Amino acid sequence: MKNYRANMLDLLILVATLFMASCNAEDVIDEVTKIEEPPKEEDPDEESDEVTQPVFLADQDPKPSNTKWVLVEALSDEFDEGNIDLEKWNESPEFLWENANGSFSDRGWYGSTRCLFSAENVSIEEGELRIEAKLYDEPQYSPKDDTSQPAKRWYGGAYVSSKTMGKPGYYFEAEMQSSSTVMSSAFWLKTPPVPCTTTSDGENLELDIQECVGRFLGSKTDDWTKDDWAVNSKWDQIFHFNTHRHSTNCAYNGSRQSKGGHINFDKFNREEYHIYAAWWHEGGNQVDFFIDGRLVKSVTPPVPFTSDQRLIMSSNFYDWVREDARDDMGFNDSKLDRSTKFKWVRTWKLEAED
Repeated sequence: MKNYRANMLDLLILVATLFMASCNAEDVIDEVTKIEEPPKEEDPDEESDEVTQPVFLADQDPKPSNTKWVLVEALSDEFDEGNIDLEKWNESPEFLWENANGSFSDRGWYGSTRCLFSAENVSIEEGELRIEAKLYDEPQYSPKDDTSQPAKRWYGGAYVSSKTMGKPGYYFEAEMQSSSTVMSSAFWLKTPPVPCTTTSDGENLELDIQECVGRFLGSKTDDWTKDDWAVNSKWDQIFHFNTHRHSTNCAYNGSRQSKGGHINFDKFNREEYHIYAAWWHEGGNQVDFFIDGRLVKSVTPPVPFTSDQRLIMSSNFYDWVREDARDDMGFNDSKLDRSTKFKWVRTWKLEAED
């Protein structure tokens, strides 16, 4: 019996030795290393949220050599503070102007005929600036309307403008999604509504970076003809950009002059965010329009755009849009869906590299 046990013990030792010899030493080391290895520290640079230049696809950055993009803080906002920054933005369209006699007049624009721009429709929610599109229970008056006449403003929107002026040479961009309604969603610039006699060139200029509607109900077969010009353009699936020269009593008093263009998306504007951008060249003779970091078109404005302009985010009920049932126009949708949404707005200028 003792010999049997001894033989069995020798056999077990031999088997264990052979097993250990067949193991890969690297496998054993790796296994131990994985257990004992301390957690990897995160590289702070990898998680940095700092934005150092505009959004461009490969080979689309137009900056000249030996220059760099620098953020213009006063015309940029990530909308992450919970409230609108009133040091940067006007949430009301009111624009008070002091007349020669010392009195003040409001030269602000409160929306098209059926729309009322109001600060109550502007909010900062979930890191976005939102402009709610609203159908009122009864028509409203603007502060400038003649209240002896019937009110006509059934639709609520807003007009948020910058307190700092945009200038030639600046690059403007915003990540935006339209509302789900027939109202507009727009990102644009405009010369201030001051008397043309007080300006250096007497011009009334407008630079539209993006202008669309959330849904389009018109057709060429209906009895509403004001929107026939827009039917083929698919205004609810569009990147629409423009430069306008408006009539004034100073430099120009003819019909509006425009130069621009558009492309269409596969999806509706209300279904996805896009980054809309424009580079307003020094000298004002060219504006380059970009979508999601890609150049779409370079436009020569009707006249050189040399006047400073305010940056604007707005939602309006255009006079050419057809009214229909509340649900068809999108006004039974949720407040979130009825809102034009801006994730951020950024403005850049070029400076020489250090």
